[in-house]
Amino acid sequence: MDNKKTLYKSQTYNPLKAFLYALPIYTILLGIIFLISMQLHKPALGVVGWIIISSVPFLFQRRFKEVFTRNIELIFDNQSLFIKEYAIGTGSLIKEVTIKWAAMKSFKCSFSSNVTYLTIGLRNGSTVNLSFKEERTQEQVINEQSVFSIFYYYVRQFNSDKQQEDTIKLKPGFLTTKSGAVVLYGIAILAVVAIVIHVVLAPKTFMLSFMSFFLIIGLLVKRKTDKDLYNKINQLEPRPPID
Repeated sequence: MDNKKTLYKSQTYNPLKAFLYALPIYTILLGIIFLISMQLHKPALGVVGWIIISSVPFLFQRRFKEVFTRNIELIFDNQSLFIKEYAIGTGSLIKEVTIKWAAMKSFKCSFSSNVTYLTIGLRNGSTVNLSFKEERTQEQVINEQSVFSIFYYYVRQFNSDKQQEDTIKLKPGFLTTKSGAVVLYGIAILAVVAIVIHVVLAPKTFMLSFMSFFLIIGLLVKRKTDKDLYNKINQLEPRPPID
């Protein structure tokens, strides 16, 4: 097989760094809202305030993400994936990463808010977490030329002549596994118990305990989405990159 190279330019977004910056601000604001609602004996105010504060990052997420975004070049060939990351303002090279296909053991991906998240598990036990701003829907990323479609093509090319134990495997999300289901349903049971206890001990503020259901509903939706995505990728036919 010819060692053809494929160059793809995109942008990368660092969600962990963004989270570490946003978490303290979110926690402080939430604490202030709950303190005010308790002092005024108006638990509904706390619920409304929590909804508003939690909605702000989604309303201004584009501007927020730009702060933690970098330009990126990816070079694919039959031996490895080579990544170069550049600063948007100056264009200076920030870092270079080379990952050989033979060093990869598994991968999993997800799509959220026009960002593709790719986690590569290496055979030495470590992981590489990557994210790419594609500004496209999940269906477009999967079915058109994108970071994911090119990556998936080279993975399938690498796997084509390898023994089962040497292939790069698609790894399902944690919530789609049996362990994930046990954790999810365990959280649901604990939430119901917490609500019952809250109603008995503090009936005037029991509405606050219902916020846990928002978390559970979100996890159930993610479990369903992850299962559908896993099945779709497993049935996907890889397409050669377009020059």
